[in-house]
Amino acid sequence: MPQLSVNLDLVAALRELRGLKEPDPAQAAVLAELAQADGIAIQFRRDRRHIRERDIYLLKGVVKTKLTIEMPPVEDYIKKALEIKPWLVTFVADHADSSTPVSTIDFDAAPVDFSDVANQFAGVGVNVAYFVEPEPEAVKGAARAGATAVLINCHSYTAARTLEEAQSELDRIDRAVQAAQKSDLVVNCGRGISYRNVRPLMELGLIDEFVVGHAICVRAMLVGFERAVREMMDILMLPVSS
Repeated sequence: MPQLSVNLDLVAALRELRGLKEPDPAQAAVLAELAQADGIAIQFRRDRRHIRERDIYLLKGVVKTKLTIEMPPVEDYIKKALEIKPWLVTFVADHADSSTPVSTIDFDAAPVDFSDVANQFAGVGVNVAYFVEPEPEAVKGAARAGATAVLINCHSYTAARTLEEAQSELDRIDRAVQAAQKSDLVVNCGRGISYRNVRPLMELGLIDEFVVGHAICVRAMLVGFERAVREMMDILMLPVSS
């Protein structure tokens, strides 16, 4: 059965909409874990648009499962993560323009020696993943850069408009996942995963963890946070046909 990490960025975004103290991502993390979530994920952006530095410290203190921080490979962020020591750091591409959407790592153009960074984290017992496109070469690049895991970008699949497009993207993801398995990498998948589109990904049979945020947070507005997480967990627990 694949695991579930709940991304709390939308909780933080709702808080920042009014500049208030609530809703608190740390409280949402507690509810997610009560609903048997396997982990908590957050995204630490250059502009601190949603998650604040204080949130990271609070989450490190309250999360009992595993905490994942997505972040760009910026020196002060790296120092902060080495201090906090989450379970996993997932690196995304760095963009000086904060309005640029978060994107995948291009190892051919990256200005950072990721192997050195990965070694630093390995030295303090922190796992390293890279956000990559569903392509075998991108996965191999992550392996060469010292990854213990990859976060596969599923956006093209989850945004597909036709069954043919969806199947084509599933095939891409399948090839990338198989490449990750051959490289002994843990396979995480995220971006747009919902209650409706997660089953075909599960049926690939090789995905270790799903990172789901928006779908759970939107559902939680209607039924409550614990129930929303439990409903996703119930789907992941269903047997997959062989």
